[in-house]
Amino acid sequence: MFTPKSSDWEASIVAAITEELGQLEYLMKDKSDLTEKNDIHAQVSRLCGLTDLAHNEAIPFAESTRLQIRELNDLAMRMIRTTLDSTPPSDEHVESMEREAAQALFDAITLNIPHLAQAETSKYAIALSMNAFDLMRTHMGDHPDFEMMERLVLVQDYRVMKLAGDNR
Repeated sequence: MFTPKSSDWEASIVAAITEELGQLEYLMKDKSDLTEKNDIHAQVSRLCGLTDLAHNEAIPFAESTRLQIRELNDLAMRMIRTTLDSTPPSDEHVESMEREAAQALFDAITLNIPHLAQAETSKYAIALSMNAFDLMRTHMGDHPDFEMMERLVLVQDYRVMKLAGDNR
């Protein structure tokens, strides 16, 4: 039975980690819109799964191999932190997030319109800051229910809301 030398199997693991690190770098630099966040998250998980081996004392790594794996892990973490710190979201991404937030807020208010319309008896009310309402108006203002909702929602300056404090 053939048993590889310890340095061979250790070198194979280090090579696999280096390859996964290269793939992570490729995905993080990809600007083609074909790479999704989930692709990067999956790659980070694969990479961490391999680099975590260095912390498992049951695996008979040479100390130099453990150090090499930890250095590769540190390199990956620096790459991730640098990319996250230096890459502002694109205008399209911000627009998409704002649209989704406006839609979610609109849907939540719409579901409560019957209660809001009977505020005196139902004791339901909603107050939004002018900024939140303007964002919703920008993205949902052309919806047929928007005009009715506009009459049922109290819109206030955030500074006024902040001065009112927590009234729970």
